[in-house]
Amino acid sequence: TRVRTRLWSVVGPRSRGRALVRAGLKMVWILVNLVSLLPGAGPQLCGRRAALLGAAAFAAGGSRNARADTAVPTFTLKGIPGIAAITGSDAPRPGELGVIAKGADGSKSGRLQFCDKKGCITSFGLPEDEGYIPPWTYAPEELRTTSVNDARRAALRAQLAAEGGDSVSRPARKTLETAQGEMRTMLASVDGCLIVKDEPRYFLLEFEDPISGAKDDVEFLFSLNSPVVGYRSAPRTGADDKRQRERIRDLRKRLEPKGWKSVGRAAGVNS
Repeated sequence: TRVRTRLWSVVGPRSRGRALVRAGLKMVWILVNLVSLLPGAGPQLCGRRAALLGAAAFAAGGSRNARADTAVPTFTLKGIPGIAAITGSDAPRPGELGVIAKGADGSKSGRLQFCDKKGCITSFGLPEDEGYIPPWTYAPEELRTTSVNDARRAALRAQLAAEGGDSVSRPARKTLETAQGEMRTMLASVDGCLIVKDEPRYFLLEFEDPISGAKDDVEFLFSLNSPVVGYRSAPRTGADDKRQRERIRDLRKRLEPKGWKSVGRAAGVNS
């Protein structure tokens, strides 16, 4: 109340000054969060700074407008002159993306590039690497460890099948083509996702932030020899991998109803 009275004593409660103060406070909010996008910057507006800015917005707009004034803006910053230099929205797509190590005849499963900067995450690395995250599998049952008893039961089932005595029907094995089709359908439903390349066993995607216009490049590679999918996700600018990790987690959860899971670090499968 004291802060609000002080502000109105300067600008007048019924003058255009009230609108100018609210606009100025919103601009402060934008600038603080833009700074957080720079390499090495800290997290976005939070804690004591958020509380102070929220209190100031309350003073400027009154108790009825406090919720609206402190909410995250729903507009875009992409049209502001010079904003691209900060967010990297105009940064070109890296030229080294794609599948490597497929062999001269293309018979090998191949891999994606290593991460060469902070902010990048990948399943094609060592588990102790900072940017490592386990790959996915679209057929978890095929990666489970088989015990001695399981092996014996499998052998008995094979013998019964050969003798025509096994009448138990089993679900068909999910093919690579089916799994890639599941991912293709899922990606088509994700806002801000552009499928740049859709090739056998490979996706190249571009994600654009709706507010800042910042772009990330995401790749998926399906293994040729196992039901495993590796990936690489990197921002074109910046060094914060939080956005990459959260997106990868969200995409995997969208596929969980189809049986997809994370392989897990203990599995040690990278291709």
